[in-house]
Amino acid sequence: MSSATSFLMPDAAPTWQLWKSLHGSNPTPPHTPSECRQNGKPLVVGLPATACRTVGLILPDAPPDLIPSMVEAQLEKRGISITKLPQPNFAWHQLGHQPGQTLISVDVLPAPFPAELVVSHASNYTAALRMMQLPADELIIVQEQDQIVLALGHLGKLWHSHIIGTTATPTEDLAREIAIAQLALETTAATPLNGILLIGSHLAQLQRTLQPLLALPLKTGTQLEPNRSFKTDPAQRLLPAAVHQSQHRGVRRRQIILALLTLAVLYAALFFLAWLNLTSLEDRKAALQAEINTTGPPAAAVRTTAQRWRSLEAAIDIQRYPIVQLTHITALLPPSGIQIKKYIAKPAEIDIEGDARDAQSATQLLEDLKKHAQLSRFTWSMPVPAVRNNIATFKIQGKLQ
Repeated sequence: MSSATSFLMPDAAPTWQLWKSLHGSNPTPPHTPSECRQNGKPLVVGLPATACRTVGLILPDAPPDLIPSMVEAQLEKRGISITKLPQPNFAWHQLGHQPGQTLISVDVLPAPFPAELVVSHASNYTAALRMMQLPADELIIVQEQDQIVLALGHLGKLWHSHIIGTTATPTEDLAREIAIAQLALETTAATPLNGILLIGSHLAQLQRTLQPLLALPLKTGTQLEPNRSFKTDPAQRLLPAAVHQSQHRGVRRRQIILALLTLAVLYAALFFLAWLNLTSLEDRKAALQAEINTTGPPAAAVRTTAQRWRSLEAAIDIQRYPIVQLTHITALLPPSGIQIKKYIAKPAEIDIEGDARDAQSATQLLEDLKKHAQLSRFTWSMPVPAVRNNIATFKIQGKLQ
């Protein structure tokens, strides 16, 4: 058990003590379970016999995976009510072996569980006597919150316990209960009983009157020593249903808070990345604008120069000379059949008027103009030629692309 774990233990009177550890530290002043708050520190609640029934079982040796079902069967056989959902109300402890047998001690919570013993932050519940070192081969009689409890241990650990009376129970009745328990336990105990140990001042006062009524010798002790080797099994947490539900709600609440925090961090990260991206775009925009401001005047000068050169293209490009263009056109004319009557050349437009022997000859001239290597830079068009007296009069126009 971690040294950081605290232990809430019942006192002989109807009070409680808080132990910081089982290694000899002095308990703090009495607490009640409902008032015990350890600021999240692990807490094991030791239950008195009134709130936790401890049953000793001797089972035949069996594989470990069969022991839980055998324990459940034995509890049901004894008429002990058990539940498994949402949290088992029992926990078993394997104490040792003897030839062909396994000794098991089982703690069972009552139903309903006392509300005043609910500690929502408790890490585990167990029988209070399980956290004590029990003498071997002796019946132990101890006072727990004004109740007289009989217990039997094995190898120093609690094996069985039950209530035999109260501090007001007559001595004769206590002796009778002890004798009955002695007979029952001697038939099932792993070792023979050699005596009875009375713990506490109240029971010590009864030694003289009890001894004549009992066969086993009596001796007294002030208190039981803590079991410093006590450990709880993480796989078998004994928690009342109310504690389990409270912790489950707490875990669920923490999960929701964690999810919300994660979502908030995610949104913050996305917002930060978006801000970084926007800042980068703004910087890029400013850089591009500065580049435009730097390269704008030279680019405008280049465009102006290009426009000037284009305006001079008609003067410096030989293929734009009207006489050269007319030479290309006349080269396309057939030996006979077409006569050009009018030729007008402008910087971006050429008009041709003439006669052909038929409309097909005029159309052929139009197609030849479109396919010519130098004249194809113009977009050529021709209305339908007018045919009169077997002569087709045509008008062809070319516009510079």
